[in-house]
Amino acid sequence: MFHLAAGFSPKGGRIDPLSGMSVNLMDVDQWLGALTAELEQDLFVSKSASLNHALAEVMAVARLKLAENAEQAEAVLTSLTFREERGWSFQWNSQQSPEQQRFVYSHFLELVPQGQSSRLLRLDFVWCRVFDCEEDYQHEGFRLLKGLKLSGLEDVLTQMALLKGHKLSSESHLESIRVNVLSEQVCLTI
Repeated sequence: MFHLAAGFSPKGGRIDPLSGMSVNLMDVDQWLGALTAELEQDLFVSKSASLNHALAEVMAVARLKLAENAEQAEAVLTSLTFREERGWSFQWNSQQSPEQQRFVYSHFLELVPQGQSSRLLRLDFVWCRVFDCEEDYQHEGFRLLKGLKLSGLEDVLTQMALLKGHKLSSESHLESIRVNVLSEQVCLTI
């Protein structure tokens, strides 16, 4: 199950003085409703067996449909995010080219330092995906974590900082890492 979020801004930066809105929300509700109905029918019908490629197709369709609707209403689509119920997501914003996307995959890690209480961490790897990249970021994240020797939170932060910017052969790269200390409700972004 996905949660869909779209950001719109008015063309030319004008806000309607009567409503105080930048875009008519009733129009936006209709656009999202029509898009949701279409995606529910076509989500798993992809030209590719690759999950990343299928999600890229979904994002391209959604971006095109919402951008066309916004254009007719004199607005601009500025961002689009799909978040899966378990936490991973893929997104696009207007500062990226139409071919670029961000994918967020979460990895869980339990730290059990000797003589201290254990901590459960969720590491959110934020990948900037280039067009037509077929690499599996979820498994790539596991490969990056596999060789690390982590004894405490300080080690995690130090070694995660070294991974930031890691490039795949496709030129996709690890843009940032969010370290969530779940028991303490702390989130640090590297």
